[in-house]
Order: sequence, then C-alpha cells, then structure tokens
Amino acid sequence: MSELEKMLSGQWYCATDKELVAQRAQAKRLCFDYNQLSGEHKSQRKKILKTLLPNVKGAWIEPQFYCDYGCNIYAPSGVFINHHVTILDGANIHIGKNVLIGPNTVIAATSHHMDAGERAKGMCRSKPITIGSDVWIGANVTILGGVNIEDGAIIPAGSTLR
Repeated sequence: MSELEKMLSGQWYCATDKELVAQRAQAKRLCFDYNQLSGEHKSQRKKILKTLLPNVKGAWIEPQFYCDYGCNIYAPSGVFINHHVTILDGANIHIGKNVLIGPNTVIAATSHHMDAGERAKGMCRSKPITIGSDVWIGANVTILGGVNIEDGAIIPAGSTLR
C-alpha cells in the first residue's frame, strides 16, 4: 500500500514520502501564484483555483489561501473563504452549501504522531472533516481531523473543534 493510500484511508503514513512531497509542492506553487494576483485578474485566479481545487465549484476564496493538496477539498457553489485560511487536506474535507469561513481559520485534517521518534520519521495521520450547509465559522477558528459540523451551526470566533 502506498503512503498516499495510507493517508487517504486514515492510517499512519510517512509525510516525507516522495510522491506526497511532490503533490504538496505542486499545491504550494498554485497557492503562491493565486495569492500573488489581485482581484482584477479574475480569469487567471479562476484558472488556478480550477487546477488547485478540482472538487470545489464556484467558491469565493480570498487570498492568502493555503492548502496541502487541494484535491481532497470538496465544496459546492456558495462557499466563502475569507483571508488567511489554511486547509491541511490530507483527508477529505467536505464543505456544504452557503458556508462562510472567517479569516485566519485553520482546517487541519492532518496531525503528527504523538511519539517523538515516530514524529521525527515524518509519521502523520489524517481524518476527514465534514462541514454542513449554512454554517458560519468565525475568525481564528481551528477545526481538527474527525470533526463533523452540523447544518446551520455557528462556530464562535477563536473556537477549537476537536
């Protein structure tokens, strides 16, 4: 089983695997390119997002936006992602319709191993995150792997969900 397969199935995997490092590097390049463009460059921004986030349909995403892979983020139209949002998508992250994500939010499906020796080897595990429809996530919120947020929820600014 490849490290990618382990990652996507929720098993411990080595994040320093060559294939995973290459995929993250590609996503980082696309994030960088996206974040350098002003709002006047709508067609270029849209093209970058289509490549970076192939499973996100019609979301409004403010710069600075960062993700690990991009392809593991799923969202329909009507999603608004504010400035300085980071999504660590080592597992699938499903975002419902009409979701507002506040600035400086971190959605982290991935965590490092608790054992220092395993952590030094690059061992990580990722758990899916589901955010229902019509959810408002305030500023400076952290959402960790395995969390399911129900439809209509309001997550207060500064919250940590684990």
